[in-house]
Amino acid sequence: MQRRAKSRTEAKAYPYWFGAPATLIFSVFFVLPAALGLWLSFTNASTMSQRQDFIGLANFQLLFGTHGEAFLGAMANQFVYALITTIGKTGIGVLLAFFLNRAFLGRNVLRAVVYMPIMFSTIVVGIVFGFILSYEGLLNSFLRNIGLGFIAQDWLGDFDLALFSVTAIDIWMGVGWTVVLVLAALQGVPAELLESAEVDGAGRFKRAIHVSLPTVAPTISLAALLTLISGLKSFEIIYATTGGGPGNATEVMTTFLAKALGTTNLGYASAISFVQFAIITIIAMIIHLISRRIEARMS
Repeated sequence: MQRRAKSRTEAKAYPYWFGAPATLIFSVFFVLPAALGLWLSFTNASTMSQRQDFIGLANFQLLFGTHGEAFLGAMANQFVYALITTIGKTGIGVLLAFFLNRAFLGRNVLRAVVYMPIMFSTIVVGIVFGFILSYEGLLNSFLRNIGLGFIAQDWLGDFDLALFSVTAIDIWMGVGWTVVLVLAALQGVPAELLESAEVDGAGRFKRAIHVSLPTVAPTISLAALLTLISGLKSFEIIYATTGGGPGNATEVMTTFLAKALGTTNLGYASAISFVQFAIITIIAMIIHLISRRIEARMS
């Protein structure tokens, strides 16, 4: 009897022991730094001093008061950036995945070409596109040579175009990630379902819409959610191409945070980081709930 009770206790404890290493690593490398960052946001911590005096909400008052207009502008740019990149990467990625799921000559080469930009260094991509998209760059030279010189623009230096130009570069770099995820999910669509639909007279397009798409919907929503989160904290490609300029045209929360770190005010930078973390968490939870409801309707 005692042996059976002990066995049940061990069986109940097994999942906790199994998850203990992951919990410990997550706590040390994610929860603890986040808690430390939250504490710093309530202090006057500086990279030039060892003192960390508690100053309450002063950093948040500075962020939403004195710097409120600039921060809200950066936040708006970050949302626009995240929304465009999410729509672009998800929409184009899903279309490419369905196309590359078909059998045709050169399919594997095309798959590699689509995925290849992910492996490029962001800094190198930023420098290369800075050369291509400048007013005297390759793109405008090409447009002038084919008689479309009136379209030529300073794509990264124009206040109205710069943000959209950077999002286009980001979509080009990251669309391969969505393609890989959706393509892997398409490989798992049961062949029996597709064959049954074909026997019932469904063409290729109808099979894709009514069979494949609902099956891979959870993967698409996951890819969209990850892309949105990535867009809400995107930094490297913006910093490498425009540095937040011209003016504040491509200033986002992450470049705003980087500039705050340059002032040595660690407490103020931590306040910005915490606000960004809270925004991303809330939006991710909302998107997750919405996507689950959409998936439930499609299934």
